[in-house]
Amino acid sequence: MLRKYWRPILWRWHKRLGLTLILLLLWLSVTGLMLNHTDDFALAERPLGYAVLLQLYGITETPVASYQLPNQQFLSQAGDHLYFQHRRVSNCRTEQFSVVAAGEALFLAACGRELLMITGAGELVERIGASYDLPQPVTALGLCDAKPCVQSAAAFFLVDVEGLSWQPVTPTDFFPAAQVPLPENILNGIENQWVSAEVNWERLMLDLHAGRTFGLGPWLMDAVALLIIVLSMTGFGIWLAGRKRRNS
Repeated sequence: MLRKYWRPILWRWHKRLGLTLILLLLWLSVTGLMLNHTDDFALAERPLGYAVLLQLYGITETPVASYQLPNQQFLSQAGDHLYFQHRRVSNCRTEQFSVVAAGEALFLAACGRELLMITGAGELVERIGASYDLPQPVTALGLCDAKPCVQSAAAFFLVDVEGLSWQPVTPTDFFPAAQVPLPENILNGIENQWVSAEVNWERLMLDLHAGRTFGLGPWLMDAVALLIIVLSMTGFGIWLAGRKRRNS
């Protein structure tokens, strides 16, 4: 009588657990196959272009600060990178990005505690930091009485590009560099690269496979392991109950 009572219950839960396990195994199998062919599908180069997916990572918009150069080109900063047009030039992590012309076809870009020296063709020439006695912190770049200068807190310093020195000055006029909006095609190119650097399809597949996307972490694999254990036990119980029934 007891076997007749337990066998239907075991069957019912065995099927339910089996269906749940199928979903989890499909999840792991599909993401695992995608990760095995990351290079074939170029997942690392494909940014997440869907707002819903980006919201999983807390990304709502790309912060871009841009300055137009005299040659009608643009220097921009987005995330942790500096861009010439839509080509990534260097790392540049700062919340006070600014640009000033420092000579013929030569520009300085303020990136945190450094100045980056950039040519008019967008090539990085030099990274200027504390070893060059650069005034800290760099608040802004601009023109002091029509000459390129660095603002550090309330102090101003004229820039000597050839000697890489900084002459204190009390300017009559200071004109900080002014940001400008980017043309849409350049902005789109920067956004794609920025999002790709932050989150791409490879990272999404890794996070899905490991269960990190929905905050599951190691619990996903724990759930799969526990379901397999319970499924094995219920299957064994069904087999044992059926065997005893046939022998009785």
